[in-house]
Amino acid sequence: MAMKKGLSFGALMVIILGVIFFSLTNVNNHHSHQTQNSQRIAKKISSQKKTVTPLSRDELKQNRKLMFCSIIYFAVKHVKIQRWQEVSDFSLGWQIESHHTDRGTHYLVWPDKNITTNEKNLEPNWFEIKKDGRIIYHSFVVHSFHKNLTEATTKTKLIKQLNADKAGDKVRKMVNNLTMTHDN
Repeated sequence: MAMKKGLSFGALMVIILGVIFFSLTNVNNHHSHQTQNSQRIAKKISSQKKTVTPLSRDELKQNRKLMFCSIIYFAVKHVKIQRWQEVSDFSLGWQIESHHTDRGTHYLVWPDKNITTNEKNLEPNWFEIKKDGRIIYHSFVVHSFHKNLTEATTKTKLIKQLNADKAGDKVRKMVNNLTMTHDN
């Protein structure tokens, strides 16, 4: 009788250990299956990321507003002159006022596409585009007795940088938030 109890107890222990082992194996397989599914889903999502169409020199040449938006984007993101951050609110947009001088056209960049003449109190940031492809950013330094800060880039560098930033689509959307005026 003691032998039967021992055998029954031993058999019961084997069954219990078998159930525990089977459960742990299934949990690991289930976890492994979930991990594989998660990896597959993550891979699918990353492969579905929208590719950004790069900006091209021809596209900017054909679309003046797109060129101006590219120049503004570059200024906000890459020009080291602090005052250019005044035009960094993409939701307000921009107003570009072209001002013809004997030295070429100056493009004044006002923050807010709906800015009024009465709100234009301080000299804005401005840029000029040279025939050799240089873009020169200018900014008046407040309380400096008419001192200007300047920084230059080229159209080639600008396009290369914006494409490296994958900013093509964002710059294209900026066009809808840009107005242009002429002061002379």
